Amino acid sequence: MAEYLLKSALLEAKISDNFSVISAGTATDGCSPASTLAVQVMRDFDSNIAKHRSQKVTQKLLDGANVIFCLTENHRKFLLANFRGIEKKCFLVKEFLNHKNKDIADPFLGTIKDYEHVRDDIRVAMDSIVKFLVNDCKA
Repeated sequence: MAEYLLKSALLEAKISDNFSVISAGTATDGCSPASTLAVQVMRDFDSNIAKHRSQKVTQKLLDGANVIFCLTENHRKFLLANFRGIEKKCFLVKEFLNHKNKDIADPFLGTIKDYEHVRDDIRVAMDSIVKFLVNDCKA
């Protein structure tokens, strides 16, 4: 969901041509489809993620990234412990918001409400991420 929400936010800001956005997981075997509930809650925002397939995070993928956004501190810790050269470009999605809890829980195996909550948490962070990308990142 985060990949498509960021793509949408960049499109809305009229800067989508300046950035490439991809997602990768720490606990996927790769090629898994988006969950039915994720597809359903993203339709509310005219975003069709039905053809999305997961991919496993790799060193090559991270080396090619200008910036990396993680949903949880545990995800970030995993990446920092297992991949080199990413310390200065690895952030939490909610890092730029004035929120005490910076984690966005994975809704996997949750209810439709769980997926809506995660989608909305990610959406709230998009403006701050777009500002960060525009002001502090080189695409």
